[in-house]
Amino acid sequence: MQLYELVNKYHVGTTLSCAEAMFKACNEYYGLNLPENTRKMFSIMGIGMQTQLSCCGAFTVAVGIIGLVTAQDGQEDSENFHGYSMVTELTDFVIEKFGTLQCATLHDMQIAGYENPCHAIVEALARKLEELLAGRRTFRTVNAGQIGS
Repeated sequence: MQLYELVNKYHVGTTLSCAEAMFKACNEYYGLNLPENTRKMFSIMGIGMQTQLSCCGAFTVAVGIIGLVTAQDGQEDSENFHGYSMVTELTDFVIEKFGTLQCATLHDMQIAGYENPCHAIVEALARKLEELLAGRRTFRTVNAGQIGS
């Protein structure tokens, strides 16, 4: 099973927000074993930080996952050039594909083949995140792949 398939399992036809679906899928797929408190922290990020006026919650969770797997213990934030590069690539991908990171604008889109545009956006984010993290070597996924350094 691919990351986007797990995201769809948790997002499509459920009551989970985009952020919660992305978190649960990443936690499971990459075998992160993050506690329930971490899910709670990310849960409020859905629906554009609950306002629709802010950034897409699934994008925010994806950025958090990138930070988790690229930052080294004791490393200052300004030293995580690899993580910054991945976030820049993810941002550019979303802007190029959807034109914005803003939740309300994304939510109002019409995307062929999707009843809810958020399902297409979250799926695309999961596919890109999996691509960005391919070949990383710290955490074992449920699919025997690895990420982290």
